[in-house]
Amino acid sequence: MKGSSLATVVLVAIVSTVVAAMVVNSLLGDPNEEKVTIEYMDIISADVLEPDEEVFNDRAVNPTVEVYVGECKPGEVWDDERQTCVYMPGGDEGPEITEPEE
Repeated sequence: MKGSSLATVVLVAIVSTVVAAMVVNSLLGDPNEEKVTIEYMDIISADVLEPDEEVFNDRAVNPTVEVYVGECKPGEVWDDERQTCVYMPGGDEGPEITEPEE
């Protein structure tokens, strides 16, 4: 490579770098002139509210409890307190729960 072609390559590289820097600066702007707005958070109160009963209730499904599906016979329902199937006469009509016949 001759000296004049090497000088041309260096000159083109310098000019293209300057042009690229000017284009980027015009598109992005000067970072020192940028203004920032700050949003302030609301004050957190120390009051504790009662939890929503629809979400936190004593009859909610607990995923850590082992669940057995399909072991109750027709006419029986699962009793959580006794952890067994119990016979419910009349389906939804009667609230009386008795022990299943064996």
